[in-house]
Amino acid sequence: MNAASRVALKRTRTIFLSDGQPHYENLSSMPELWWVSVKLSAEDRLSSDEELMDLVADRCRAGDCAVTHYDALHHKKELCISFPVMNCDKDLATRGWMIIVAGLAEHYQMEIAAGRLSVDRNYVFGPKA
Repeated sequence: MNAASRVALKRTRTIFLSDGQPHYENLSSMPELWWVSVKLSAEDRLSSDEELMDLVADRCRAGDCAVTHYDALHHKKELCISFPVMNCDKDLATRGWMIIVAGLAEHYQMEIAAGRLSVDRNYVFGPKA
């Protein structure tokens, strides 16, 4: 990953809010960054935040997701939830990433249940500029 990409990843916006403010993560230490994104439907807006994480996990397990290098789809398209993964093992197939993301969704579900995070619904379901 080049230096400019690493700098940009120091403040990567997630799909979450923390204390009502956009939640950012520093991903610059990840050696090779990939994103696994799940497409939502407009009807998914009716789901609770915890249910959205269930949807993400279920869709990942079913293989209903997209894998992109460096560019998270949630930054570009509405109705997408993306999670970062790193390709630390060249033998890690797409299926392995999906399982990792299902675990991340379950982790974020626990953070939501504990009141530490919420899904930024305007960001996820609203139009992108």
